[in-house]
Amino acid sequence: MPPPDPKPSPSNRPPTHHEALLVLKKIDAAIRVHRRSGGYIYHQLDQASRCRFNAMTACLNYYIRSGSKHFITASLSASWGQGHGTLYAKSIRQWIRRVIDKGDLPWYNHGSWNKSILGDEDVANEIKMHLQQVGKYARAEDVVEFLSHPKTRARLNIPRAIGLRTAQQWMSRYGGFRWRAEPKGQYFDGHERDDVVKYRQSIFVPFWRHLERLRTIYTDEGVPDLQRPISLRPGEKPIIFWFHDESIFYGNDRRLVRWVSVTERAKPFKKGEGNTIMVADFICPEFGWLRGANGLVISLAGNNTNTYNIISETARVVMRPGSGRDGYFTSDRVVEQLRNAIRIVKATYPEYTHIFIYDNAPSHTKRPNDAISARKMPKKAVPEFPRSTVDKKGQKTRIFIEPGRLPDGSPQSFYYPKDHPTQSEWFKGMAEILRERGMGSIAEKLAQCPGFKCKPGETDCCCRRALLSQPDFESRDSTLEETARRLGSMVVFLPKYHCELNPIEQCWGYAKRIYREKPSTNKDSVMEKYVLDAIDSIPIESIRRFSARTQRFIEAYSTGYTASKAIEWATKEFRSHRQTPTHIPTDQIA
Repeated sequence: MPPPDPKPSPSNRPPTHHEALLVLKKIDAAIRVHRRSGGYIYHQLDQASRCRFNAMTACLNYYIRSGSKHFITASLSASWGQGHGTLYAKSIRQWIRRVIDKGDLPWYNHGSWNKSILGDEDVANEIKMHLQQVGKYARAEDVVEFLSHPKTRARLNIPRAIGLRTAQQWMSRYGGFRWRAEPKGQYFDGHERDDVVKYRQSIFVPFWRHLERLRTIYTDEGVPDLQRPISLRPGEKPIIFWFHDESIFYGNDRRLVRWVSVTERAKPFKKGEGNTIMVADFICPEFGWLRGANGLVISLAGNNTNTYNIISETARVVMRPGSGRDGYFTSDRVVEQLRNAIRIVKATYPEYTHIFIYDNAPSHTKRPNDAISARKMPKKAVPEFPRSTVDKKGQKTRIFIEPGRLPDGSPQSFYYPKDHPTQSEWFKGMAEILRERGMGSIAEKLAQCPGFKCKPGETDCCCRRALLSQPDFESRDSTLEETARRLGSMVVFLPKYHCELNPIEQCWGYAKRIYREKPSTNKDSVMEKYVLDAIDSIPIESIRRFSARTQRFIEAYSTGYTASKAIEWATKEFRSHRQTPTHIPTDQIA
């Protein structure tokens, strides 16, 4: 009798049913992953590796369906299905056994063993150092030139010079460069000016942090931060910040990047920016754009606080700016818009305390016409100062500055009396104002230092600086602040140049991206509809995420970061975190 067949060894025995299922699962994970929304995302595999995985999958499926018998037959069927023979079938069995024994998939590694000497870490660092010395506008030609010197190649052990195409490949593959437009962040010009930093760090940021416990703080996902809930004391109301800003939409501002057919020819396009529409509005993260309840906005009627009338359902201002069109968004229009906004929020959201936040634009910070100011005062007497204004009826109206205060507390008129023999009701001028205050020595000095750039700490270097140092000068608030105070609200100004602290800026960007998708039009009415539709399409969740970004900047500035460091930290390091990083002291969080 012939001897019995030897028992299969562990290295060539067929896989068990469980092992076959595990290998199939591992192969499937290498080929694709589940998509959260359903279906699969397939990995980009090389053709050889994909063929191997398909052959292994076919073999194991044949094997499992045969009741985990006839492993060799299953491998032959898979090999024949791919147009191969018995040797490839043997390779299939070896690959499956390799996965079972070592957990390694049979990736195709042809061409991955040889590495370019230019990819060596030391060589790449040398080239990068050279490009840093070249500066901002380094080119692939600079790499060619650097490696053209025999001494450099000998030191780096590079056998020969390289061509431009090789240098271009090195720039993208090993150098970490991409040929693209230079990335631009936000502007921070003027952020670190002494007066701007002082206002930001001493006034605005402490004001914001002090009120955080009365406000809803949102996370990066646009939901309230449960770790920082509102904390009200008896008699307190939650606070809402209403952020104000204006933005201009242009008629010819359209999307430029798209899929362009290779057969498409250049077409003439309109020159200039086209028609313009300016929109000024308020947002808050709690409710979005400022609106009245159910389309009915109630306002105070005259001075009677118990009488209400229906007015516009929104404080939004839409106008076509220009001297021949709707004019300009002047300080008077800004104040009128604020009055409307305060009336709306008081009628619609009486359970909140409302604070309106404006940027530091001149039209916002403008003080009343009769407020004391030495900014433009002449040194000598003049017949009229400030200049007369023209009211809505076209009548010329002369403005008189309100009286000041002498050192003893008595009022000081800045105008000569009517019965003056030669200068009836003339403006006295800075020199005479200083003499009446007992500062005659300063009255003999220049009206102001050259360029009004006085030495830090000086208060008597020129007439203008001396008056600005007087307690009654520049003591009045802006017209916006006074108006808000009379109506039982409050206005706060952002630090100059700090657009990152106003989330409405990102709302404009969101709206303009949608607006650019609209078809081009020459009609103002159609353009206005496109603009308003784009603005109103911003989801409330996006507005809350924009607000969360502003909160990150506030926390960065409160730790003492400079503008550039705050921009880097708030937009990168803290982008995906749900809580404040550990390097921010917890006692600084309200």
